[in-house]
Amino acid sequence: MTITLKYFGSLVDITQKKEEIFSMEETNASVSFLKSKIETTYEELKKMNYSIAVNQSMSSLDYNIKDQDVIAFLPPFAGG
Repeated sequence: MTITLKYFGSLVDITQKKEEIFSMEETNASVSFLKSKIETTYEELKKMNYSIAVNQSMSSLDYNIKDQDVIAFLPPFAGG
Protein backbone atom coordinates (compact mmCIF):
# COMPACT_ATOMS: atom_id res chain seq x y z
CA MET A 1 0.00 0.00 0.00
CA THR A 2 1.28 3.45 -0.88
CA ILE A 3 0.04 6.59 0.87
CA THR A 4 0.98 10.26 0.90
CA LEU A 5 1.94 11.84 4.21
CA LYS A 6 1.73 15.61 4.63
CA TYR A 7 3.14 17.57 7.55
CA PHE A 8 2.15 21.08 8.61
CA GLY A 9 3.45 23.80 10.92
CA SER A 10 5.91 22.72 13.60
CA LEU A 11 5.69 19.13 12.37
CA VAL A 12 7.59 20.19 9.23
CA ASP A 13 10.45 21.32 11.48
CA ILE A 14 10.58 17.88 13.10
CA THR A 15 10.31 15.79 9.94
CA GLN A 16 12.23 18.22 7.70
CA LYS A 17 9.60 17.41 5.06
CA LYS A 18 6.31 18.87 3.94
CA GLU A 19 5.30 15.68 2.18
CA GLU A 20 6.51 12.15 1.59
CA ILE A 21 5.33 9.01 -0.14
CA PHE A 22 5.13 6.15 2.35
CA SER A 23 4.90 2.47 1.47
CA MET A 24 3.62 -0.19 3.83
CA GLU A 25 3.48 -3.92 3.32
CA GLU A 26 0.40 -4.10 5.54
CA THR A 27 -2.85 -3.97 3.60
CA ASN A 28 -5.05 -3.54 6.66
CA ALA A 29 -3.49 -0.75 8.73
CA SER A 30 -5.20 1.71 11.05
CA VAL A 31 -4.33 5.34 11.63
CA SER A 32 -3.09 4.25 15.07
CA PHE A 33 -0.70 1.75 13.48
CA LEU A 34 0.60 4.40 11.07
CA LYS A 35 1.02 6.89 13.94
CA SER A 36 3.20 4.37 15.79
CA LYS A 37 5.33 3.73 12.70
CA ILE A 38 5.83 7.46 12.06
CA GLU A 39 6.67 8.13 15.71
CA THR A 40 9.33 5.43 15.48
CA THR A 41 10.91 7.30 12.56
CA TYR A 42 10.42 10.79 14.02
CA GLU A 43 10.69 10.17 17.78
CA GLU A 44 10.20 13.84 18.64
CA LEU A 45 6.58 13.49 17.48
CA LYS A 46 5.89 11.35 20.56
CA LYS A 47 6.20 14.52 22.65
CA MET A 48 3.86 16.51 20.40
CA ASN A 49 0.13 16.89 20.47
CA TYR A 50 -1.23 16.69 16.91
CA SER A 51 -4.26 15.63 14.92
CA ILE A 52 -4.47 13.37 11.90
CA ALA A 53 -6.72 13.84 8.89
CA VAL A 54 -7.35 11.31 6.13
CA ASN A 55 -8.34 12.65 2.72
CA GLN A 56 -9.03 16.11 4.21
CA SER A 57 -11.32 14.85 7.00
CA MET A 58 -10.36 14.55 10.65
CA SER A 59 -9.84 10.90 11.47
CA SER A 60 -10.17 8.58 14.43
CA LEU A 61 -7.24 6.35 15.31
CA ASP A 62 -9.17 3.22 14.40
CA TYR A 63 -9.88 4.29 10.80
CA ASN A 64 -8.46 1.78 8.30
CA ILE A 65 -6.14 3.39 5.79
CA LYS A 66 -6.57 2.53 2.12
CA ASP A 67 -4.10 2.53 -0.75
CA GLN A 68 -3.54 6.05 -2.15
CA ASP A 69 -5.00 7.81 0.92
CA VAL A 70 -3.57 11.21 1.83
CA ILE A 71 -2.74 11.49 5.53
CA ALA A 72 -2.14 14.93 7.06
CA PHE A 73 -0.40 15.46 10.39
CA LEU A 74 -1.72 18.69 11.86
CA PRO A 75 -0.26 20.61 14.80
CA PRO A 76 -2.54 22.22 17.37
CA PHE A 77 -4.20 25.33 16.00
CA ALA A 78 -6.28 28.11 17.45
CA GLY A 79 -9.22 29.84 15.86
CA GLY A 80 -10.85 33.08 16.46
